[in-house]
Amino acid sequence: MNQRLEQNQLGEWKSNFNDPKDSSGFLLWQVTQAWQRMITRELNKINLTHTQFVLLTACKFLHLNEEVVTQKKLADFTKLNIMMVSDVVRTLETKGFMCRSKNPLDKREIILSPTEEGSIKVNMALPIVENVDDQFFSRIKGEQQSFNKILLSLLSLSTHVDD
Repeated sequence: MNQRLEQNQLGEWKSNFNDPKDSSGFLLWQVTQAWQRMITRELNKINLTHTQFVLLTACKFLHLNEEVVTQKKLADFTKLNIMMVSDVVRTLETKGFMCRSKNPLDKREIILSPTEEGSIKVNMALPIVENVDDQFFSRIKGEQQSFNKILLSLLSLSTHVDD
């Protein structure tokens, strides 16, 4: 039995866009999905998820800049939900890539640092991700700085909210 709805049952199209291709949000979502699929495919080869890569790399970056890295600081820096950060950090700790310890000045805070193995993993993963980025963004090579400025502008409008 064909359950296809007749046009009059569907109602009218109520959108600012006649075509989804005209929606910046939908296009951004599609581009993000395509880019993440490429990253995920390559990082799977070294047994790392994209989120694990981002958090481990951000932790190493902040740590090398002599910052005390807490879960909150890492969540703020990466714009990820603190609960997701907590879950992924536990996984990274289990894998031996990250160390969690209590802050001696504030026992409520957890201080994060990459282990030697975690640092090696970042050094292995970073060229992989940068190579994917080079391939993916090669079509806008001459416009990448402008593109990044637009992205930063959009980021400045958003706020980080813990759900």
